[in-house]
Formats: sequence, C-alpha cells, structure tokens
Amino acid sequence: MRIRLVQEAKPNPAHVALAKLEEMGLLKAVITQNVDGLHRRAGSKNVIELHGSITRARCTSCSRTYRVTAPPQEIPPRCSCGALLRPDVVWFGEPLPRDQLEEAVNLASEADLIIVVGTSLLVQPAASLPFITIQRGGKAIEVNPETTPLTPYAAVSIREKAAQALPRIVSEVEQLAAGAP
Repeated sequence: MRIRLVQEAKPNPAHVALAKLEEMGLLKAVITQNVDGLHRRAGSKNVIELHGSITRARCTSCSRTYRVTAPPQEIPPRCSCGALLRPDVVWFGEPLPRDQLEEAVNLASEADLIIVVGTSLLVQPAASLPFITIQRGGKAIEVNPETTPLTPYAAVSIREKAAQALPRIVSEVEQLAAGAP
C-alpha cells in the first residue's frame, strides 16, 4: 500500500489567486473549512483553519502539535509524552477550535466585503459568517457553480468554479490598479 502525502497535493489557481489578493493588501484573511493546507502552500499568510489541518498531528493528552511531513515511523504515532497522536482536524460532533472561530467571527464582523468561495453554506457555524458581514452593513460576493442560501443576499453571485473565476478577478483588479480601462 502506498501512502499519499498531503505535500503531493498542489494548490489550484483559486488558492493562488486568493494569496495574490492578500499580497496586494486587498484580502485580510482566508477563513477555510478545508483541512488540506493548500491555502498556505499557495502563499496565503493569514489563514484561519476552522476545521484544523491534516498537515499537523495533535497529542490526545498534552495537546502538543507536530507538523506532518512523512508517514509516521511508529504505528500508532505517539507524542514525546507517550500519548497517542491524532490528526489535528475537527471530526464530526467535535467543537471548532475556539480561537479560530472567534477570529473568524471578528473578521466577518469588521469586513466591508466578504468573498465566499466554493461552499454549500450548509455547515454551521461557518455558514453564518457571510450573514454576519451582511448584517453589519458589509457586502458579500459569492463564487460557486451552484446556488446556496447566500445567493439571494449576495451583492454579486458568480456561477463558476473558483479556479476559473478567481484568477480573472485578480486580473481585473490588477488592470484597475494599473489604471487600465
């Protein structure tokens, strides 16, 4: 059996576009439910991973975290304290990490604009974040091939896959910044 490492996965053009928007100073943070670490690999610096990351392991006793770069040498993997390690992800029925959720809610509360990309908006509490922005007077842009509960409230809904739409948005923003018509 071959173990495929997360490090083999490559960020797609949507991940890269979001990192570019952050680099340009137009995106304050990426709030994600994905656990694959691809936003950081694409270059995003301020990433709030609501459901954790498969690129980390967490001790079941002392909560120490480890970066996962290769298959474990010991099965099951153990912490330096001797307790078992588990993926540092949120499993069904577990609460989200309080710090990440609070930071996400604070960012949504302060945002003038939130871009909601590729989510069904069916998983709470993350699904409420764009509505927090809207209730505070901000706007939402939705990028999703399918309609969602946000669609009727979004200022703009783009019915495309993120990997096609976001690079075009970055290109348009760059042209505007350069003064192009």
